[in-house]
Amino acid sequence: MYCTKGHIMANTDFVVLQGKKVPYQIDRIPVDAITLDPKNPRIEYVLGHQFGGKASQADIVEALWEKDAVKALSQAIYANGGVREHIIVQRKPDGGYLVREGNCRTASSVKLKQNNPGDNRFDAIPAHIFDDTLSEEDVAILIADVHVAKKISWDAYTQAKQIHELHRVHGKTYEWLTNQLRMSKSKIAEYLAAYDATNQFLSVHKDPQFIKRFTLFHEMVRKKGLKERFDADMDGFRARWFKLVADGVIHDPRQVRDLEAILDDPDALAALEAVGYDAAAQVLINKDPALGSDVFAAIKRATAAIQSTPMSDVKDLQNGDVQKIIMLRNLHRAIEDLATMASVKL
Repeated sequence: MYCTKGHIMANTDFVVLQGKKVPYQIDRIPVDAITLDPKNPRIEYVLGHQFGGKASQADIVEALWEKDAVKALSQAIYANGGVREHIIVQRKPDGGYLVREGNCRTASSVKLKQNNPGDNRFDAIPAHIFDDTLSEEDVAILIADVHVAKKISWDAYTQAKQIHELHRVHGKTYEWLTNQLRMSKSKIAEYLAAYDATNQFLSVHKDPQFIKRFTLFHEMVRKKGLKERFDADMDGFRARWFKLVADGVIHDPRQVRDLEAILDDPDALAALEAVGYDAAAQVLINKDPALGSDVFAAIKRATAAIQSTPMSDVKDLQNGDVQKIIMLRNLHRAIEDLATMASVKL
């Protein structure tokens, strides 16, 4: 989206937003003149939960600083002697600047300046400066281009939030989102469904750390059967799912892939709720060893294939097809050898 040709004037460039050229100035701006954005998608939920929408600039800095990723970023900024990647800001009527992209870099610089008095390397930040006429829709598109189209990747929840804003708030169609964000329609639909489901969960379980469990909801909506149970709240599935996630019983997306089988097996479900996922998975494995063994998974597939052998293969064996007979004999011997090693009589 950003253009690198056709400069309007020195230290000025432009970005194409919705078919129009929007100019911006390239400069370094004082950290003290920058206002962090309380509507930043990465921290809006945290701020709303902790401060009820009344967070001060110091609150925002500290909320960002609590993130390990921001502390790691500050170490890189310190080693580099300051921020190198331009942030995106918008001019304010009072002459200051509102951060539109780059809150973490800005907060890191604020903390580095506080912690290193007299070190002027952190006094200013390189920025792309837009006029205050930039609309909220323009900002949403601009940020999505940076963070959802993968130039600087955000976490999945924040990407989903940005997609949600573009689609539900600004009315962008699936076709527009597909072209702009370079995502498939199915992926966009997954993100929107997972975002809605996660927010329903967060309305009940308000710990900001639960945002990190978005990947569980993303995996859940990808499973047709689970999504149908969630949407229709079959047998109170939604509350049960929320509890499994909140209690950490389900904490890995890979566990979600087996959840439908566990729910459909009363013994496995009882083990899940009484002991945990591993116990439930073991119940299923005890009933079907193919679930826990590559060898028995292969035996199960081979058995099913042999039981439905087409007559063309049967006739080849009858007609003495040497290679097929050898394969059949090898399989027979391998099974006999396995049974002998295990002292099992077939």
